[in-house]
Amino acid sequence: MSAISDLLSQLEGADPETAPLLVQQILQMEELGQLQGIDALRASRALAIFAGPQQLPIAGELAGRAHQAGVPGAGALFAECADKVSLMTGRPQRFGTVILEHQGDMVMAPLDGVADDEMRHAFGLPSLAEMRDNVERRNKERAQERYEDEGLPPGQRFCRIWTNPSAEELRSGLVRHPDGAWADGNDLTFVCQSGGFGAIPGPVFELPMWKVLESNGAPTDLWCVQVRIDRLDEAVFGYGFWQLDQNGMPIGGRGAVDHRYRGINAPDELPSHDDDNLDGSLRTHEFNSSALRENRRIKVYLPPGHSRDSNLPVVYSTDGNMIEPYIRRLDAAIANQAIPPVVVIAPHAAPMDHTGNERALEYLPGFDDQRFDRHQRFFVDEISQWGEEEFGVSDAREFRAIFGCSDGAGHALATGSMHRERYGHCIAFSAGMPPGEQIAWNAEGAPFVHLCAGTLEQGFHQATEAWAAWLHFHSSPHHFTERVCGHDLIQWIEELPKSIARAWGQSPTG
Repeated sequence: MSAISDLLSQLEGADPETAPLLVQQILQMEELGQLQGIDALRASRALAIFAGPQQLPIAGELAGRAHQAGVPGAGALFAECADKVSLMTGRPQRFGTVILEHQGDMVMAPLDGVADDEMRHAFGLPSLAEMRDNVERRNKERAQERYEDEGLPPGQRFCRIWTNPSAEELRSGLVRHPDGAWADGNDLTFVCQSGGFGAIPGPVFELPMWKVLESNGAPTDLWCVQVRIDRLDEAVFGYGFWQLDQNGMPIGGRGAVDHRYRGINAPDELPSHDDDNLDGSLRTHEFNSSALRENRRIKVYLPPGHSRDSNLPVVYSTDGNMIEPYIRRLDAAIANQAIPPVVVIAPHAAPMDHTGNERALEYLPGFDDQRFDRHQRFFVDEISQWGEEEFGVSDAREFRAIFGCSDGAGHALATGSMHRERYGHCIAFSAGMPPGEQIAWNAEGAPFVHLCAGTLEQGFHQATEAWAAWLHFHSSPHHFTERVCGHDLIQWIEELPKSIARAWGQSPTG
């Protein structure tokens, strides 16, 4: 027996503590690169199991060599190594061997669509449909177990369940609930009709819906997903049924969010004015920024009766290109005297698309210092001076607020900390970065921080909750609202008027 064969035999029976030492010895042997046939497969399997991910290319090469020699099982191992390497380098997998966990579900990692079933068969793999059916079968088993166990898995605010509903039950439910969602206690059922490859109820629950068959096994156009949600009676979230392509990806990216679920004990929906029926005005201005070295659009909301000498409170907001839903609620709140008249100045964000996230580079410290600094000068200096000169907004710290959501919340917290002499209030919803990561905060002289996050947005809730705990521990003035929502516009547009009322002395009605 050769030295490497002896090491492979030892490794195949090794315990977790011994295995890494044996792997290092194997990697240092020149004989490794010359292995063929069954020994190449044995070495590949050992490296794939016991070595780190950086050794996957070597494991894949060995498995490919064994596959070319006709060793059974080598092709499947090669495909698995190739898929893992692709995902590690930011590319979709080719064959579909890598299964991940997402929101408690087993999901096939994204595919590049290159491999067909003939290629999979050549490597000893089942068809893509068989692989997906296997994942779905295992997920259904787990979902049925969760339903029967009642409650939620430890540490989870929601999970997929499955009651195995019949097509007749779902059609009856759709008649009563044409928006495709209904509750039974904390259990929520989503249903849609589609002749495509599938759907998900995005954006909060991005879980693949399952096709429901007739009682005789005949196919239907019904797709269903069921979710158990902690405090579902308090929940508010938007959803839409996003159609999937044959690779399991949303067609055209994220789809429309044209439905809303509101639990029986959820906060009341705030009044809203239509875009073309505002009491105040919302206009877009073109601003030539010296700091950004470009023109940037800015949305400005002026309340009814505004004049340049009114010296009103002002909210400086991120993401002006998405400000309209907020303005509808603020305009109605002002009309109802739920909040005082305010001006909103909201520059558009930099692009965020498949080519990159320029928005985050401008909003968040620590990624592109020069870009962040230029945007700070634009946001803090240029538009403040412009707002005071053009619209007569207040220059008093206590009547100036900075607002943002998600990465915009990170921007609000960073800017509020760095320029605390400018802003009396920092409104930050669903922050993605906890305190201590890139954002330094000193409680002395800090603005009042208005925090909000949803229990269904996982990492954003954790980061925002960490901010609330940190501010409490350091006696920094703040208010934290926890809602049963996802990373979803609805909670942000409903909480902004409440934050403004808290900031400037009036409470929302109702």
